[in-house]
Amino acid sequence: MYSIYEKIRNQIETVLNKAISGAVTDGKLPNVEVPRIYLENPREESFGDFSTNIAMQIAKQAKMAPVQIAKVLLGYIQTEGTFITETKVAGPGFINFYLNHQWLYETLALIDERKDGYGEVNIGEGKKVMVEFVSANPTGPLHMGNARGGALGDCIASVLEKCGYDVTREFYVNDAGNQIEKFGASLEARYLQQIFGEERIPFPQDGYMGEDITDHAKAYLEEFGAGLAEKPAEERRRVLVEYALPKNLKRIEDGLARYGIHYDVWFRESSLYDGDVEETLNLLRKKGFILEKDGALWLDGEKAGLEKDEVLIRRNGFPTYMAADIAYHCNKFIKRGFDQVINLWGADHHGHVARMKAAMEACGVQKDRLQIVLFQLVRLYKNGEIARMSKRTGRAITLDDLLDEVGVDAARFFFNLKTSGSHLDFDMDLAVEQSKNNPVFYVQ
Repeated sequence: MYSIYEKIRNQIETVLNKAISGAVTDGKLPNVEVPRIYLENPREESFGDFSTNIAMQIAKQAKMAPVQIAKVLLGYIQTEGTFITETKVAGPGFINFYLNHQWLYETLALIDERKDGYGEVNIGEGKKVMVEFVSANPTGPLHMGNARGGALGDCIASVLEKCGYDVTREFYVNDAGNQIEKFGASLEARYLQQIFGEERIPFPQDGYMGEDITDHAKAYLEEFGAGLAEKPAEERRRVLVEYALPKNLKRIEDGLARYGIHYDVWFRESSLYDGDVEETLNLLRKKGFILEKDGALWLDGEKAGLEKDEVLIRRNGFPTYMAADIAYHCNKFIKRGFDQVINLWGADHHGHVARMKAAMEACGVQKDRLQIVLFQLVRLYKNGEIARMSKRTGRAITLDDLLDEVGVDAARFFFNLKTSGSHLDFDMDLAVEQSKNNPVFYVQ
């Protein structure tokens, strides 16, 4: 697709090739084989808009000093009908090009013509790429790690779309396994505490302590009464989870939509147990990667190139998170046919990267088709101090709290301001400051 940048590069390459040809014809340069011409943008404005080291590239063939070659070529460069307004020799033989403003005017016209399509290219050629990001635990509200992962993931997906890839944004809903059991036990304890008192009902040692759990318990009690107290614990927990989980997911979906993020797929972990996990185990077994020992099923670590074996099915017959995650990724690559998958994970998941890539190789999927972007933690600052609690609610600061405070543009800009691998100190005061010190205000 046509771009002004390509037009400028083509013009410079053309005038350089003609200059070399002219100099050779006139005997000012010996006959040389012209290599690919490399152009770069000089760091300093005084060195022009583009620079080339072509004189250095052909110096050995020509048996001349690069600066001599550059001066010869300068005499043969014809810039009529181009954006080039001036050329200079610099340093040991660089040729610098200075442009007039006509390319800017053409760019403005092109932006007006293309509208939202401006800047699109077709590097991806329609290849299917999934970007899976945020995938927050649905047992609580969105926190700052989710906020950073959301901004990074949505940005990556948007860039890929502009580059011609067929992009799917996906949220993996952890609605099965240990965290849901813990969620149910936490809801049950808070529900019973509302009825019988906190002193009579102990709270699970590893339960979720967030006040949203108490809010759910109170809301259920107000809406449906105390009848669940007489039911068996298993039924009580199931009912409370079925009540609270959809509310949490709706809150997450609404919060992310407010943040400018909309998903194509909300994939539920629970659906994997309808066949995907079993199919994946059969595939690994067929390829010889399954070990049976101690009454459990394991991924053969030695054969997969890992330091140790990984449990897939426990002795009690229940799949591990590892088994579900392998099945999920096989579903992405094998069942749904994505050419590339990009996952955004918190840096605390770094140890899982090698395991998942090895597991994909074991399943017959090239590990390079799975890319993992790890991102570091965020520290919020307010009035020069680390901010952990919302003054409005007295609770941990959530994504909604942050958006109330600084707005969507500032939040997304600041989260994309540093590379994902860098720790991020988010200054909430700076994000709303109307001065050139605030990069968001400066850009806008």
